[in-house]
Amino acid sequence: MSEGNLTPAAERLLDAAMRLFAERGYDRTTVGEIQEAAGLTFGSGALYKHFPTKEAVLAAGVDRFVEAARTERKLLTELDDQPLVNALHAIGRLAMSAFDRQSDALRIAWRDLESFPDLQEKVRSERIRATFDDFSSWFRRQAELGRAEFDDGQAVAAVALSSLAFFQLLKHMMHDTPGGVSEERFLDAWTAMIAATTT
Repeated sequence: MSEGNLTPAAERLLDAAMRLFAERGYDRTTVGEIQEAAGLTFGSGALYKHFPTKEAVLAAGVDRFVEAARTERKLLTELDDQPLVNALHAIGRLAMSAFDRQSDALRIAWRDLESFPDLQEKVRSERIRATFDDFSSWFRRQAELGRAEFDDGQAVAAVALSSLAFFQLLKHMMHDTPGGVSEERFLDAWTAMIAATTT
């Protein structure tokens, strides 16, 4: 069953599972605990009416994590008519908001997928690499439109995305930010630095 076709009960189970996986880790979370967190009886086996295994729940959560990024990347094309600084700020804000909304999946992907190489590869190729490729393409398009100029747009895109990701990893994994800098200050500095590098 694909994530987009889940029943409301399956969605509740998936939400509960991802929250528990993020809090406790995949291995330390039982099916009974997922059922109970979703408002079902601990030992009912209700999860298996919607997912064949606990791992299938994790896979559905990874699918949702990947699909969310795919949807967000489509917004890049809507920024071509904005001044570069405004477009960069919007991209940074979108990335920050996405990490906040998907903080459970972020923690799981960072910490728990080593034991699931297929899921780890899916996140790597369909979320991380695909996001980088689309952002790098957006940079190249800005150059073609005469709105940006750079020697190595691919490297600039890598630096830009890596810094956003690292800020959010510290925020959600360590409950801190680099230097204690607020998200707003970070985003303003990030926008100014990337804009200065590309104009």
